[in-house]
Amino acid sequence: MYKNILLAAALQNWEHYSAHALAARDLAATLARHAERLHVLTVYENEPIRIPASVPPDVVTKFREQQIDEADRFVAEKMTAYVEPLKSQGLPVTTLLRLGSARHLIIDVAQEVEADLLVIGSHSKRRFLDIALGGTAKHVSEHAPCPVVMVAPKAKT
Repeated sequence: MYKNILLAAALQNWEHYSAHALAARDLAATLARHAERLHVLTVYENEPIRIPASVPPDVVTKFREQQIDEADRFVAEKMTAYVEPLKSQGLPVTTLLRLGSARHLIIDVAQEVEADLLVIGSHSKRRFLDIALGGTAKHVSEHAPCPVVMVAPKAKT
């Protein structure tokens, strides 16, 4: 049915995966059983740093490089753990880590991998901010080059 499925998951800022990210992964796994490839993408940003102006530039540069390396390692570890259940099912998984704005990079990657379906959690844990800012999922659903499935976890009863 689908050849290339892109699963976009927000992994950076959560100690534990959100219910939305887990529900999206479960649905993508089901759909990917008949796909050629499941691409799993997470987009992250490096946190801004505040250092007093009195700190020498070379120290700031070294600190910033260490911070970037730590963020890269952290996100890579989160991605490895997130896709492990998919790989254990024998699914053809490719992982993609991108640095920048999720709103735009998810759309760019969907075009790059020629996704014919994009799966994304309907929103993150930010609740009010998602409403106030419009949310990445909403933006992606309006601009993606392929159909988008926005996934919400099953309501607790």
